[in-house]
Amino acid sequence: MSEVRKRIVAAARWGIRNEPRIHYAQVRPFPLTRELPLTTDCSGFATLCYFLAGAPDPNGLGYDGHGWTGTLLEEMENVDRRAVLRGDVVVWGEYPGHHCAIVLEPGEDPLLASHGQERGPIEIRFSIESRYQPAEVTWLSSLP
Repeated sequence: MSEVRKRIVAAARWGIRNEPRIHYAQVRPFPLTRELPLTTDCSGFATLCYFLAGAPDPNGLGYDGHGWTGTLLEEMENVDRRAVLRGDVVVWGEYPGHHCAIVLEPGEDPLLASHGQERGPIEIRFSIESRYQPAEVTWLSSLP
């Protein structure tokens, strides 16, 4: 696994450990900081993990804090589910997307870091998260 992918997963796990202090709201610009407490949504959390890892902005916006699930779908490359790696992103729902999460562990039933309205960021299996999301799923990557 590449170093940047390791750092994305580490940032997502930092979020999971600090779940009580990371709140949900669709705010723009979203914060790009480790300073807690913080408020963001699912795409903001995914972008924050990439930012903290030193990866390029997956929204293609130079980390201006205005990305959203739709820009992830526009800017990242579609990946076959069998080719998904740690640090990739999954989006539920047709464009502009309904929800996204970061892949912590790929496989038959990937382990994800998901930040949602009910709670988060949490560690959850793809099969469980999918029970509450639209059927349309897109797997995305912008990393080597």
